[in-house]
Amino acid sequence: MGFQYRSKRRHFEKLTVGNSVWPCVIGVVLLCIFFTVPVDASSLTEKIDSYVSSYTRTNDFSGCVLAKNKAETLYSKCFGMANVEFGVPNSPSTKFKIGSISKQFTAVGILVLEDQGLLNTRDSVVKYLPEYKSAKNITIHHLLTHTSGVLDIYALPNFQKINRDSLSLKQVTDEIFRNELQHKPGTVYAYSNSGYSILARIIEEVSGTTYSGFLETNVFKPLELNSTGDYFDNRVIKNLAVGYDPKGYDGLLRPDYTNDVFVRGSGSIYSTVNDLSRWIDALRKGRILSKRSRQKLFTNHISNYGYGISVYKSFGKEVFGHDGRISGYIADYLHYNDDEISVVILGNIQTGVADFFRRDIAAIIFGKEYKSRAKTIPPRTTYPANYRSLVGKYQFGPNFFVFLELFDGVLKARANEGSYSELVPLETGLYFSRTLYSSIDFEFDESKKPTRMIWVNNDGNRFEGEKVN
Repeated sequence: MGFQYRSKRRHFEKLTVGNSVWPCVIGVVLLCIFFTVPVDASSLTEKIDSYVSSYTRTNDFSGCVLAKNKAETLYSKCFGMANVEFGVPNSPSTKFKIGSISKQFTAVGILVLEDQGLLNTRDSVVKYLPEYKSAKNITIHHLLTHTSGVLDIYALPNFQKINRDSLSLKQVTDEIFRNELQHKPGTVYAYSNSGYSILARIIEEVSGTTYSGFLETNVFKPLELNSTGDYFDNRVIKNLAVGYDPKGYDGLLRPDYTNDVFVRGSGSIYSTVNDLSRWIDALRKGRILSKRSRQKLFTNHISNYGYGISVYKSFGKEVFGHDGRISGYIADYLHYNDDEISVVILGNIQTGVADFFRRDIAAIIFGKEYKSRAKTIPPRTTYPANYRSLVGKYQFGPNFFVFLELFDGVLKARANEGSYSELVPLETGLYFSRTLYSSIDFEFDESKKPTRMIWVNNDGNRFEGEKVN
């Protein structure tokens, strides 16, 4: 587990711990570029190679990048190792876990059931899961649009404890509904992985089969997504890259354990860059959904969010896509509707580079300004003398806390009940999170006690949290 990016349009107090990482602290950066004729192929390849290599040299990216214009491949290359221990390189056939991009597969599964006449997105959850009386005012539409009010699964008070338990999907939804709603359904957009766990459960109840089996029969096979599937129960998946988390300034480690059942529906899909390109093409051409369902999928229902998919405009250009973070992996894609340009990034080191990857690669394609944000400030050889005083609890919003703790002398941060990310001390006195690719600073009072944490992401957005203990 790690931290997860989410749209910076959201209010900070509504940030919730995502599939495995700090969701939202960094945020999705809109691609602020105007469109021109793409640069020539040789120059394009050289520039993208140089750009991506700046991050591979710092050991902050390992994975595959694909850019397409309709059926034409503009760029396709893989970097780094699918398995560092055995020296197996990444390749176009390498599969990666795609985190929250999985949500749109769940959403499409729901819409397929609606097209089949087996449910309606305006139905109450209790119609299909009658044991949850507290969900009587929650509709399937609310779950799909993150407006249900259910507490995010990684903010469950007992998450760290039950993460080690052997649970069914029903037991997970039981845990979710043991908590009070965070707001009245339909009134507030607050990103919640729990909503998609509930949707996966509804798919199983309505279809009479497993979530995995339903998607395989009704989505993956019809669209010939032969390298895409749902992972569960520690199954062995051929060509699946090993996921790694950052360690120190440029090292790697195996990620903390995450119980697969907690990401069923919200982040449990794996795929390849070529399959995701086919997926984008299928959504764009309406190959699997009725016209009405496709319209629902892409409608901006609230906060630039459709059904499991981000939809917005960048300088008047309509785009759709999503990002993903899950233990040891990053994923991101964006498609420009009018220009029919797609950029897909999949990786197996969980650092916070994918969001600006897709922006900068698009800028290269359209001949606009870009720059590498690969880290350049050297690390300190030891922590500052006062670093132990930083340990404690920092409040960034009414229900959003960051905890700093020491593990074997290493300073790590976690959000709510999420997992930990190391803070690496830099020569300038700042700290650096490779997981979010962000700088962290602290303010002190006259007695040199820390009073505030200041989190600055890669595009300058600043978030402040007061120390409260």
